[in-house]
Amino acid sequence: MNSVQILGNLARDPEVRFTKTGRAVATFTVAATNTYFDSTTNEQKEQTAFINCVAWGKLGEAAGNLRKGSRCFVEGRLNTRSYEKDGQKRYITEVIADFVGQSLQAQTNEPSNFDSFGNDEQNLPF
Repeated sequence: MNSVQILGNLARDPEVRFTKTGRAVATFTVAATNTYFDSTTNEQKEQTAFINCVAWGKLGEAAGNLRKGSRCFVEGRLNTRSYEKDGQKRYITEVIADFVGQSLQAQTNEPSNFDSFGNDEQNLPF
């Protein structure tokens, strides 16, 4: 099963473009931080991963409303693709989003509330 869940902050504003057929596609980067203890120094350290994400269609249009620094949750599948530039083959690993949710904590001061974007049927917690 190819399933990815990411909770983090947007590293930059989403970029929304449209294909020739008019379908929206949003690209954005989520900064997800993990904390761990270094066994040699016994210090708490942080490691941040910057994860490229892509959202298509109406989900892409909705994701375009998010802003840099927003706390968000992304659920989707991991995808690797390649292209050639200047005679060199390049690889990109990204998450194709099925669900994007934005934290409402800053607006309501309540923990763990999320406003969701995407297909209503997929947003059910069960």
